[in-house]
Amino acid sequence: MKRIFLGMIMALAVNHAFAQTETVTDNGGIKPRKGSFATELNFNPFKGNLSLSNSLNQIKGRYFISDAVALRAGLSINVIDSTFSSGNPYGAEAQIISGTNKRTGLGINIGIERHFKGTKRLSPYIGLDLTWSKLSASQEMTTNGTTTTTKNAWLETQYRQVQYYNNGSYYYTVPYNTLTNNAYTRFGVAAIAGFDYYVAKNLFLGYEFNLGYAQTSYKSPESETTGQTNNTDNFVHSKKKKEFGTSLINGIRIGYAF
Repeated sequence: MKRIFLGMIMALAVNHAFAQTETVTDNGGIKPRKGSFATELNFNPFKGNLSLSNSLNQIKGRYFISDAVALRAGLSINVIDSTFSSGNPYGAEAQIISGTNKRTGLGINIGIERHFKGTKRLSPYIGLDLTWSKLSASQEMTTNGTTTTTKNAWLETQYRQVQYYNNGSYYYTVPYNTLTNNAYTRFGVAAIAGFDYYVAKNLFLGYEFNLGYAQTSYKSPESETTGQTNNTDNFVHSKKKKEFGTSLINGIRIGYAF
Protein backbone atom coordinates (compact mmCIF):
# COMPACT_ATOMS: atom_id res chain seq x y z
CA MET A 1 0.00 0.00 0.00
CA LYS A 2 2.84 2.36 0.88
CA ARG A 3 4.52 1.77 -2.52
CA ILE A 4 1.25 2.34 -4.39
CA PHE A 5 0.63 5.59 -2.52
CA LEU A 6 4.23 6.72 -3.17
CA GLY A 7 3.90 5.90 -6.87
CA MET A 8 0.65 7.91 -7.15
CA ILE A 9 2.34 10.95 -5.58
CA MET A 10 5.27 10.69 -8.04
CA ALA A 11 2.93 10.35 -11.01
CA LEU A 12 0.93 13.41 -9.97
CA ALA A 13 4.09 15.43 -9.38
CA VAL A 14 5.58 14.54 -12.77
CA ASN A 15 2.27 15.24 -14.52
CA HIS A 16 2.05 18.63 -12.82
CA ALA A 17 5.66 19.40 -13.79
CA PHE A 18 4.95 18.55 -17.44
CA ALA A 19 1.88 20.77 -17.43
CA GLN A 20 3.91 23.66 -16.08
CA THR A 21 6.91 23.32 -18.39
CA GLU A 22 4.83 23.12 -21.56
CA THR A 23 4.03 26.81 -21.00
CA VAL A 24 7.69 27.76 -20.63
CA THR A 25 8.91 29.74 -23.59
CA ASP A 26 11.98 28.33 -25.27
CA ASN A 27 14.25 31.21 -24.35
CA GLY A 28 17.08 28.95 -23.28
CA GLY A 29 15.05 25.78 -22.81
CA ILE A 30 14.56 23.74 -19.64
CA LYS A 31 18.08 22.28 -19.52
CA PRO A 32 20.96 23.89 -17.58
CA ARG A 33 23.18 26.34 -19.41
CA LYS A 34 26.75 27.57 -19.02
CA GLY A 35 27.31 28.66 -15.41
CA SER A 36 24.65 26.35 -13.93
CA PHE A 37 25.36 24.22 -10.87
CA ALA A 38 23.56 20.91 -10.23
CA THR A 39 23.33 18.51 -7.32
CA GLU A 40 21.40 15.28 -6.85
CA LEU A 41 20.22 12.38 -4.69
CA ASN A 42 19.37 8.77 -5.44
CA PHE A 43 15.79 7.60 -5.23
CA ASN A 44 14.86 3.92 -5.11
CA PRO A 45 11.07 3.53 -5.69
CA PHE A 46 11.23 -0.18 -4.86
CA LYS A 47 12.66 0.45 -1.38
CA GLY A 48 10.97 3.79 -0.84
CA ASN A 49 14.06 5.66 0.34
CA LEU A 50 16.35 8.54 -0.54
CA SER A 51 20.13 8.40 -0.24
CA LEU A 52 23.13 10.46 -1.24
CA SER A 53 24.09 10.70 -4.84
CA ASN A 54 25.64 7.31 -5.54
CA SER A 55 26.62 3.89 -4.25
CA LEU A 56 29.55 5.43 -2.33
CA ASN A 57 27.17 7.76 -0.44
CA GLN A 58 28.84 10.86 -1.82
CA ILE A 59 27.74 14.47 -1.86
CA LYS A 60 27.93 15.26 -5.56
CA GLY A 61 27.88 18.44 -7.61
CA ARG A 62 28.25 19.46 -11.27
CA TYR A 63 29.25 22.80 -12.76
CA PHE A 64 28.57 23.52 -16.45
CA ILE A 65 31.52 25.32 -17.98
CA SER A 66 29.57 25.40 -21.24
CA ASP A 67 26.13 24.30 -22.39
CA ALA A 68 27.55 20.88 -23.29
CA VAL A 69 30.42 20.31 -20.82
CA ALA A 70 30.18 19.90 -17.04
CA LEU A 71 32.82 19.36 -14.38
CA ARG A 72 31.76 16.95 -11.61
CA ALA A 73 33.04 16.29 -8.11
CA GLY A 74 32.01 14.09 -5.20
CA LEU A 75 32.96 13.90 -1.54
CA SER A 76 32.27 11.19 1.04
CA ILE A 77 33.18 11.21 4.74
CA ASN A 78 32.40 8.50 7.27
CA VAL A 79 33.63 8.63 10.89
CA ILE A 80 33.03 6.03 13.62
CA ASP A 81 34.17 6.45 17.24
CA SER A 82 32.61 3.78 19.46
CA THR A 83 33.22 2.19 22.85
CA PHE A 84 32.42 -1.32 24.03
CA SER A 85 32.43 -3.34 27.26
CA SER A 86 31.53 -6.96 27.96
CA GLY A 87 32.43 -9.88 30.21
CA ASN A 88 31.70 -11.47 33.57
CA PRO A 89 32.92 -9.63 36.71
CA TYR A 90 32.13 -12.50 39.07
CA GLY A 91 33.87 -15.74 40.00
CA ALA A 92 37.46 -16.96 40.04
CA GLU A 93 37.84 -16.40 36.30
CA ALA A 94 36.27 -12.95 36.13
CA GLN A 95 37.04 -11.10 32.93
CA ILE A 96 36.00 -7.69 31.60
CA ILE A 97 36.86 -6.58 28.07
CA SER A 98 36.48 -2.89 27.22
CA GLY A 99 37.86 -0.61 24.59
CA THR A 100 37.46 1.95 21.82
CA ASN A 101 37.14 1.48 18.06
CA LYS A 102 37.89 4.35 15.69
CA ARG A 103 37.54 4.46 11.91
CA THR A 104 37.64 7.29 9.36
CA GLY A 105 36.81 6.94 5.68
CA LEU A 106 37.35 9.66 3.09
CA GLY A 107 36.61 9.54 -0.61
CA ILE A 108 36.99 12.10 -3.41
CA ASN A 109 36.18 11.89 -7.09
CA ILE A 110 36.57 14.44 -9.87
CA GLY A 111 35.54 14.14 -13.49
CA ILE A 112 34.10 15.66 -16.62
CA GLU A 113 30.92 15.10 -18.65
CA ARG A 114 30.21 15.75 -22.33
CA HIS A 115 26.50 16.24 -22.97
CA PHE A 116 24.89 15.66 -26.36
CA LYS A 117 21.93 17.36 -27.98
CA GLY A 118 19.38 14.63 -27.28
CA THR A 119 15.86 16.09 -27.26
CA LYS A 120 14.14 19.03 -25.61
CA ARG A 121 14.07 17.11 -22.33
CA LEU A 122 16.66 14.35 -22.74
CA SER A 123 20.37 15.07 -22.17
CA PRO A 124 22.57 11.98 -22.74
CA TYR A 125 26.23 12.22 -21.76
CA ILE A 126 29.52 10.39 -21.46
CA GLY A 127 32.44 11.23 -19.22
CA LEU A 128 35.43 10.26 -17.12
CA ASP A 129 35.89 9.99 -13.34
CA LEU A 130 39.07 9.81 -11.24
CA THR A 131 38.61 8.47 -7.70
CA TRP A 132 40.69 8.37 -4.53
CA SER A 133 39.65 6.99 -1.15
CA LYS A 134 41.30 6.15 2.15
CA LEU A 135 40.29 4.22 5.27
CA SER A 136 42.14 4.52 8.60
CA ALA A 137 41.35 2.41 11.67
CA SER A 138 42.62 1.97 15.23
CA GLN A 139 41.57 0.13 18.37
CA GLU A 140 42.43 0.08 22.07
CA MET A 141 41.21 -2.93 24.07
CA THR A 142 41.74 -3.64 27.79
CA THR A 143 41.33 -7.06 29.41
CA ASN A 144 41.99 -7.45 33.15
CA GLY A 145 44.82 -4.91 33.29
CA THR A 146 46.31 -5.77 29.88
CA THR A 147 45.87 -3.20 27.12
CA THR A 148 46.24 -4.01 23.42
CA THR A 149 46.60 -1.11 20.97
CA THR A 150 46.10 -1.89 17.29
CA LYS A 151 46.80 0.36 14.30
CA ASN A 152 45.43 -0.02 10.75
CA ALA A 153 42.73 -2.52 11.75
CA TRP A 154 40.37 -3.75 14.45
CA LEU A 155 40.86 -7.04 16.31
CA GLU A 156 37.63 -8.96 16.74
CA THR A 157 37.63 -11.75 19.33
CA GLN A 158 35.78 -14.91 18.34
CA TYR A 159 35.53 -18.33 19.91
CA ARG A 160 35.73 -21.90 18.64
CA GLN A 161 35.30 -25.26 20.29
CA VAL A 162 38.26 -27.65 20.47
CA GLN A 163 37.88 -31.36 21.22
CA TYR A 164 40.35 -32.72 23.78
CA TYR A 165 41.03 -36.43 24.37
CA ASN A 166 42.14 -37.63 27.80
CA ASN A 167 40.54 -40.87 29.02
CA GLY A 168 37.49 -39.87 27.07
CA SER A 169 36.83 -36.58 25.36
CA TYR A 170 35.36 -33.20 26.08
CA TYR A 171 35.20 -29.79 24.42
CA TYR A 172 36.54 -26.48 25.58
CA THR A 173 36.31 -22.99 24.11
CA VAL A 174 39.37 -21.24 22.67
CA PRO A 175 39.36 -17.50 21.84
CA TYR A 176 41.08 -16.20 18.71
CA ASN A 177 41.36 -12.81 16.98
CA THR A 178 40.42 -11.88 13.44
CA LEU A 179 41.24 -8.64 11.62
CA THR A 180 38.43 -6.36 10.45
CA ASN A 181 38.30 -2.86 8.97
CA ASN A 182 41.77 -3.17 7.48
CA ALA A 183 43.08 0.31 6.54
CA TYR A 184 43.67 0.96 2.85
CA THR A 185 44.26 3.48 0.09
CA ARG A 186 42.39 3.15 -3.22
CA PHE A 187 42.82 4.78 -6.63
CA GLY A 188 40.51 4.35 -9.59
CA VAL A 189 39.38 5.59 -12.99
CA ALA A 190 36.03 5.05 -14.69
CA ALA A 191 34.40 5.76 -18.04
CA ILE A 192 30.81 6.81 -17.43
CA ALA A 193 27.63 7.03 -19.51
CA GLY A 194 24.21 8.25 -18.48
CA PHE A 195 21.32 10.58 -19.17
CA ASP A 196 19.31 13.36 -17.53
CA TYR A 197 15.61 13.71 -18.33
CA TYR A 198 14.21 17.13 -17.42
CA VAL A 199 10.65 16.93 -16.16
CA ALA A 200 10.64 20.67 -15.39
CA LYS A 201 13.00 23.58 -15.88
CA ASN A 202 16.31 22.46 -14.31
CA LEU A 203 14.62 19.52 -12.51
CA PHE A 204 15.76 16.13 -13.79
CA LEU A 205 15.61 12.39 -13.33
CA GLY A 206 18.47 10.24 -14.58
CA TYR A 207 20.46 7.06 -14.56
CA GLU A 208 24.16 6.26 -14.88
CA PHE A 209 26.51 3.30 -15.28
CA ASN A 210 30.27 3.03 -15.59
CA LEU A 211 33.16 0.85 -16.65
CA GLY A 212 35.96 1.25 -14.15
CA TYR A 213 39.31 0.11 -12.82
CA ALA A 214 40.41 0.40 -9.17
CA GLN A 215 43.47 -0.67 -7.20
CA THR A 216 43.38 -1.04 -3.42
CA SER A 217 46.51 -1.26 -1.24
CA TYR A 218 45.91 -2.52 2.29
CA LYS A 219 48.12 -1.43 5.19
CA SER A 220 49.84 -3.89 7.54
CA PRO A 221 48.20 -3.94 11.00
CA GLU A 222 50.40 -3.36 14.06
CA SER A 223 49.49 -4.47 17.58
CA GLU A 224 51.19 -3.67 20.91
CA THR A 225 50.25 -5.14 24.30
CA THR A 226 51.20 -3.52 27.63
CA GLY A 227 50.34 -4.13 31.29
CA GLN A 228 50.47 -7.60 32.81
CA THR A 229 51.72 -8.85 29.43
CA ASN A 230 54.09 -6.89 27.19
CA ASN A 231 54.25 -7.85 23.56
CA THR A 232 54.40 -6.31 20.09
CA ASP A 233 52.89 -8.01 17.06
CA ASN A 234 53.55 -6.88 13.50
CA PHE A 235 51.22 -8.87 11.31
CA VAL A 236 52.69 -10.17 8.07
CA HIS A 237 50.11 -8.67 5.81
CA SER A 238 50.76 -7.34 2.32
CA LYS A 239 47.72 -7.26 0.13
CA LYS A 240 46.69 -5.47 -3.03
CA LYS A 241 43.46 -5.87 -4.94
CA LYS A 242 42.71 -4.85 -8.52
CA GLU A 243 39.18 -4.60 -9.87
CA PHE A 244 37.82 -4.00 -13.36
CA GLY A 245 34.23 -4.13 -14.47
CA THR A 246 30.88 -2.43 -14.97
CA SER A 247 28.61 -1.11 -12.25
CA LEU A 248 25.26 0.63 -11.95
CA ILE A 249 24.20 3.38 -9.59
CA ASN A 250 21.50 1.91 -7.36
CA GLY A 251 18.19 3.72 -7.91
CA ILE A 252 17.11 6.73 -9.97
CA ARG A 253 19.02 10.00 -9.79
CA ILE A 254 16.87 13.01 -8.98
CA GLY A 255 18.47 16.43 -9.08
CA TYR A 256 18.11 20.15 -9.59
CA ALA A 257 20.22 22.69 -11.46
CA PHE A 258 20.35 26.38 -10.59
